[in-house]
Amino acid sequence: MLGTELRHSKYRILGLVGQGQFGRVFCAVHRQTGKLVALKSLERERFPTHKFLRELRILLSLQHPNIVTCQALEQTTTGRCLVMDYCEGGTLRSLMLEDARLSLPQSLKLVADILEGLVHAHKREVVHCDIKPENILLNVTATGWTARISDFGIARISQELNNQDSGNTGSPAYMAPERFYGQYSLTSDLYSVGILLFELLAGYRPFSGTPTELMSAHLNQPVKIPEAIPEIWHPFLVTALQKLSARRFRSANEMLSALRSIANAEGSGSWLDRSIHLPLLQPAPSLSISPVRPQHTERLTRPMTALAAMQSVSKASLPPTNRSNGEALSPIYLYRVDKQSVIVQPFERFRENSEAVPSSQGSLRSSSPKEAHRSSYGTAIETIFPRPQGCFVVTQRSLHLIPQPAEPPPDEISPPILEFEQGSLVAIEPSGRWMALLTMDAEAKIGTLTFHPLPGVSSRLSLTPFPIQIPLKRYHASSLQLLPLNRSHVAIVAEALTNGQGRSFPSAAQAKDSEAKDSDTPGKFVKVLTRRGQVVGALDLPVNAGQLALTANPYRLMTVDRQNPKTVLLVDLKPYRILRIGVDIQPTHLIATSWGYILANPEGAIVALDREGRQSGQLQTDLPITAIAFGAPHTLFVATWQEPQGNLHAIDLQKADLELLF
Repeated sequence: MLGTELRHSKYRILGLVGQGQFGRVFCAVHRQTGKLVALKSLERERFPTHKFLRELRILLSLQHPNIVTCQALEQTTTGRCLVMDYCEGGTLRSLMLEDARLSLPQSLKLVADILEGLVHAHKREVVHCDIKPENILLNVTATGWTARISDFGIARISQELNNQDSGNTGSPAYMAPERFYGQYSLTSDLYSVGILLFELLAGYRPFSGTPTELMSAHLNQPVKIPEAIPEIWHPFLVTALQKLSARRFRSANEMLSALRSIANAEGSGSWLDRSIHLPLLQPAPSLSISPVRPQHTERLTRPMTALAAMQSVSKASLPPTNRSNGEALSPIYLYRVDKQSVIVQPFERFRENSEAVPSSQGSLRSSSPKEAHRSSYGTAIETIFPRPQGCFVVTQRSLHLIPQPAEPPPDEISPPILEFEQGSLVAIEPSGRWMALLTMDAEAKIGTLTFHPLPGVSSRLSLTPFPIQIPLKRYHASSLQLLPLNRSHVAIVAEALTNGQGRSFPSAAQAKDSEAKDSDTPGKFVKVLTRRGQVVGALDLPVNAGQLALTANPYRLMTVDRQNPKTVLLVDLKPYRILRIGVDIQPTHLIATSWGYILANPEGAIVALDREGRQSGQLQTDLPITAIAFGAPHTLFVATWQEPQGNLHAIDLQKADLELLF
């Protein structure tokens, strides 16, 4: 494996991000500088030396913001690696496969980026010969994406344009007619750009079929431009997709000028300005919107500020049985926060005692009281963490544990496990083995990070025996978050003034030095540490992200793009990737499950996404939502409130009108 071969090199592999005909592409970090790079591994058997040197020669001659450039060469025992610029946004193809299509402004912006790159390449007499969405990589920016041309493996230079030895290699769906006869010209790339723009605007390519059918269509079939594409762009596409090379745009620069001219004539020339804020995504296909049909509902007398559901693993008694199929189920306990109290409710008793019926106003009310147990803490509750030992409750100054009950717990407050200064941040490791505590000194702008074992954990657990000093000069203290990523790592997240690059992943030394650098672009700063206090990396997110939430994937975080509030961001830290997902609502409540994600807004709309981010349906309540929680195997708890009363609903998602696979 490449990671083993590079064990003693200057690069550390973070993960596989792509695989092509001649090798694989990895996300990696330079061990000394902390810079993120893409390692393109090319095996000698499939990519011989003369082809490798030829691509390297072409890449070294191209240096442009819209071209993925080569930075260095790394030798391995089985092949060679090109050290390339890293693009965290993935490929244009992956973006085009999302449910929500790119908006017209973003489509034009990406095509303009590609043409900018081709202007540079064509001036150096390099014809790419394989422009297609898979070969367009994306860097994420605060306002959208920047497109960069990659993979010059079959590119041609001026001396080779009349050489037909290599045949018609390329992608038939995007190949210019002359390419099928082994002929090349600068306008061959422009034809491919025309196909790509057609696909971005229409949602499909102008020609489809087998390679033979595609060849016949490119050579003989006229292009039919659908009405879905604005009429003002029809002449542009007709020119770009001419069968004869001489009838197309004469150069990439001419095609780019025509693109800008039409945008200006339409009154939207500012769309192509790199600094302007663009609408990102067109609305996703209409979702089926179903009214919420709770199986169980309880009347609330106070608004809930947080919910958490936990499946019991207690062996003190046999688990109840699912009456429908005889399977043994562990009981589910619901923990709900009410300002200064935590109410614990066994879901089995919720089910047995509840018969929700419609009220005359069309909302829901419960016909019988529910058995619940309240523990009042006398101070504001910051958050709760359901873990195997029970539910950890974090107040402004202390940490408490409500043990996982075999029976409902008594109405009493457990003594604090730990007391700390007001304003401190607490993170509980997912399996409940340890907690991290970050205490801030506002005047000195320094945080002290300490790790502590939790009840029920082996004494052999290795934790840092001394406090770790975290400089906070670059951070807005009110935005700080402490997130437990997995059993070994914790992340500190804050609003910061960054360098705006969003692609650095410094080593411990560089991360420390970066604290003192001045910069002027606001964004999220993420620093990852081990439980022994070692900084393993830090990066600036190039987007205006809201509060980050954990997901079922240990290295994946979820948030909302505050600049585009109908866009959810999935941020992978290993390997580093950012995925934008357009949704129909402006979500304020986000939770992750083993099968996907649930989003909700205060107006009562709930959207379900699968693990790939595809929307699976939408539910609608008639009351404002204040909190949501998910309880295995497929129960969604929703708290609603409208002064002076509210409801707590239990919804079986398996019976809802959602296209989900549990």
